[in-house]
Amino acid sequence: MGLILLCEAWKARPVMTDLDDVEAALAGGFLAGLPAAHGPAGTVLIADVDPAEVLQTWQAAYALPAATGRWPVLVADEWSDCYPRPDPDPKQPGLHELATLDEAAVSVDPWTRFRRWSDEDGPATADEVPSYARGYHGIDLGEDILLQAPVPSTGRDLERWIYDRVLADPELAARVRERVGYAVRTDYWFTPSSVTLTLLPTADPWLAARWISFYGAEQNERELAAVLWQWHSRWDAHLVASWGTMLQFGVERPPTPGNDAWAAAGQILGLAGNLTMTRWELAAALPGGAAWFIHNRP
Repeated sequence: MGLILLCEAWKARPVMTDLDDVEAALAGGFLAGLPAAHGPAGTVLIADVDPAEVLQTWQAAYALPAATGRWPVLVADEWSDCYPRPDPDPKQPGLHELATLDEAAVSVDPWTRFRRWSDEDGPATADEVPSYARGYHGIDLGEDILLQAPVPSTGRDLERWIYDRVLADPELAARVRERVGYAVRTDYWFTPSSVTLTLLPTADPWLAARWISFYGAEQNERELAAVLWQWHSRWDAHLVASWGTMLQFGVERPPTPGNDAWAAAGQILGLAGNLTMTRWELAAALPGGAAWFIHNRP
């Protein structure tokens, strides 16, 4: 779609700007009584969120975009880099700017930028098989698997071979999921001591890349928008919170075992440089969870 047509489409997307209207939209539910204030770059900030009720707060706000035209994201109060990214002009980004980012989200390949080092074609030898097979959680895959490993190989191909062997053994697969399943549950999520609910001036969750600040993606707004769009489209993954070095997602349509989970695990680890888990461990866990935790820090 050309930018002129995109801009015309954006004009038809109403965004609620009056604070009384926003507070009225919050009334009558879990968010009733919370104060609203204008934030940077066209955002509306809802303060006084209880850190113990982060997920419930976001779930309540998730029902609002149809009325407000605003996507909800939770941010931390105490870290300035977790606030929506400052704009040179404190006003809402222009239609052309958002339309351009929207177009990039559906056309840019983000995985040339967000790629983990072990997905390169480096060699893996027989001596390295035990290390790959233990992963980060010391899981005992059994001597037979170690002896059958196809080496020399690449690290990526060896991990995929291990993953396929895990899937072929239901008992082993269950043991792996039990050990690493915490990574796809909300009880693994980080919660700051003070939280603000940010209502972005868009109902499209992938355009959150325009406002949030995530370490490692500060100069890659287009690529981050493409990640959010792909995950939203393929797995119905919704951005819930942005804590500066962490992103947290709710996932409505988790990837299925096999190629789907393997692809998702590679993408997550490409963005989450500090998620201490091998690709085969994460791929085994993903189908059984409804939450993703992305961690990347200096």
